[in-house]
Amino acid sequence: MKTKGPLLKRFSGTKRLSGILVGLLALSLVAVPAAIGAPFAYIANMGDRTVSVIDAATNTVVATVNVGRQPYGVAVNPAGTRAYVANFGDGTVSVIDTSTLTVVALVPVGSLPIGVAVNGTGSRVYVANFGSASLSVIDTTSNTVVETVPLPGSPSGVAANSAGTRVYVILGDAVSVVNATTNMVLTSVTVGFAPFGVAVSPSGARVYVANGDGTVSVINGTTNAVVATVVAGAVDDTLNGIAVSPSGALVYVANASDQRLYTIHAQTNQVLGSVQVGGNPVGVATDPSGARVFVANAATRNVSVVDAATNAVVSTVGVGVNPVVFGVFAGGAPSAPSSSCDDQLAELQAQLNTANGTITSLTNQNNALQGQVTSLTNQNNTLQGQVTSLTGQLNTANASIASLTGQVSILQGQVSTLQNQLNAANTTIANLTAENKALRDQVAPLQQQIDALKAEVASLKSSLAAADTTIDSFVKRLFKGATDLNVALAARDEAQQQLTLALAKAGTKDWRVKRAQSEFNLGLSYLAKGRYGLAVHEFREAFEIARRVLR
Repeated sequence: MKTKGPLLKRFSGTKRLSGILVGLLALSLVAVPAAIGAPFAYIANMGDRTVSVIDAATNTVVATVNVGRQPYGVAVNPAGTRAYVANFGDGTVSVIDTSTLTVVALVPVGSLPIGVAVNGTGSRVYVANFGSASLSVIDTTSNTVVETVPLPGSPSGVAANSAGTRVYVILGDAVSVVNATTNMVLTSVTVGFAPFGVAVSPSGARVYVANGDGTVSVINGTTNAVVATVVAGAVDDTLNGIAVSPSGALVYVANASDQRLYTIHAQTNQVLGSVQVGGNPVGVATDPSGARVFVANAATRNVSVVDAATNAVVSTVGVGVNPVVFGVFAGGAPSAPSSSCDDQLAELQAQLNTANGTITSLTNQNNALQGQVTSLTNQNNTLQGQVTSLTGQLNTANASIASLTGQVSILQGQVSTLQNQLNAANTTIANLTAENKALRDQVAPLQQQIDALKAEVASLKSSLAAADTTIDSFVKRLFKGATDLNVALAARDEAQQQLTLALAKAGTKDWRVKRAQSEFNLGLSYLAKGRYGLAVHEFREAFEIARRVLR
């Protein structure tokens, strides 16, 4: 398991949009109506059991709603009338009426719920239960769980397509595709290392997954195959929340390692640029018009509001403690339902591509004609030079004939000398043949020694395998035993030993060692709190990662 949560990583430098795309973004600003609308963003503050409500018209917190313990994922229904909050600490979902900003229902779900998503009609809510390896399906009319889908692992992020036919759940290093009609897992799609966030394009044609190795996996929504992998930052950076603009033209992903929000052009799968946000950004969501992007920064306790047209932070809003919200946490009907900034960006980008294609074609034709003129001129000059050169070569050849006649006589003398050398070489060959025979007689004893050594190596490998089996048996007994302080301490000692060996072998910069250290530290935290079961789980994760490094 890779614990995502609020983990800070290294920082990298600033990246900027290209000049052409900045121009396009500026043009798109002119075409957007002056009144963008005033949706709301609902920010789950994991550290103080509240949800901060931000009015996008003023970029201020207008209300603070008390919810369950350790709120994590938030999803707003398409109508903007309800916000669903997954309470990680008490296994419930708080239902907020957005008109009164009060909790109108508390729905029990599975253990340790993280991700939450609403389908396109607002009739179903899907909750990823990390602790109970399941997906809870809530009927929004009755606010009750009507189905619990078992999953082959601990889920984190979850998203539903707008058609209401598919649900995508992050499991391990893959995405499980669930049929929303039958609530059955259809297939599993392998993506990058330690994925966390997942988002679906409005058309459902593409699914985007934020991975813990600095990449975004792009999945075809029809074939369930990865069709592209986009690097957003540096390799091994931790990517968290991810969102798609309302038009599907842009994809936004939060990089917790360099604390930046990256923008990806969905048509080309190219990174357009990035902008610095707050510490350890986790959640990302756009408003319904696509004009604003909200980024929840867990470490700095604030939300960065990014203008999609200029790719600049226009406001930083302070919220509660540890705002790790992720999901579609912004909603509300905009007052200008016409095309969004990124709609026009996509159209202008297409026009620019056509214009650039025409310019490139004409430039190539001109260059070709200029090349032909230059080539013909060079050929004429070359022919004139060849006439002069051939005349000189003829005079030189006559002189060479006379010189070669003299060299023939000299070579005849050299032939006689070489014959004598050949005779001496034949004698040497005979001597070497005899020596070769003697060496071949020594090969058989050496081969016998080699065979003996191979047998000894096989024996040692068998002994090593038996030792590994014994160790594995011990580990299974250790980690599957009764979870109390003694078991947790033993798990800690074993994990520490393997981590020390892995550190000595691979060094502190190896990403696997860093991941094992992170799991070990989390285990120490659970141990200190007396949560021995979770401590043993995290120590085992550290142990297994370190063992893979040692192998």
